[in-house]
Parts: sequence; C-alpha cells; structure tokens
Amino acid sequence: QIHQHNASTLSFEELYRNAYNLVLHKYGELLYNGVHGVVAEHLQEVAMSCAECPDDRLLEELKRQWDDHKTTMVMIRDILMYMDR
Repeated sequence: QIHQHNASTLSFEELYRNAYNLVLHKYGELLYNGVHGVVAEHLQEVAMSCAECPDDRLLEELKRQWDDHKTTMVMIRDILMYMDR
C-alpha cells in the first residue's frame, strides 16, 4: 500500500503494533523476508519503468522515482523500527 501511495488508508499504530508483535514472537525473519520481497518486486517495476522512459525524460523519471523511494523507505523504516532491537 505504501508503494502505491495509499498510506493514508493505513493505520501507522496498527502497522507498528503488528511489526512489534511479530518480532516479539520470534517472527522477525518472516517479516524481514516479506518486506524484502515486496521492496525487491517494487524496485523491479521501477527499473522497468525507467528503462521504458524516453531519453528526453529519463532524468526527470529517475529523480521522481528516487524521491518516491526515499519517502516510502522512511515510512517503512518508521514502522519496522523494532526489528533493529
């Protein structure tokens, strides 16, 4: 949902609590692998989008995708903060 810009429909507290509970009950690796898979899949889509972009718009597209990536990674980081412990 975060990658599709639907974060406003998500409850930060609920996501944070679910991540905390998964880590607390020793499912941190499952959570990590799931997030890793979703991010990797999204980045493949971004790479294809950039590859298909016309040369005259490539830098704009790269900048847009990079800014979007930074924003989504901050959101994901904030939710998964407990995995660091």
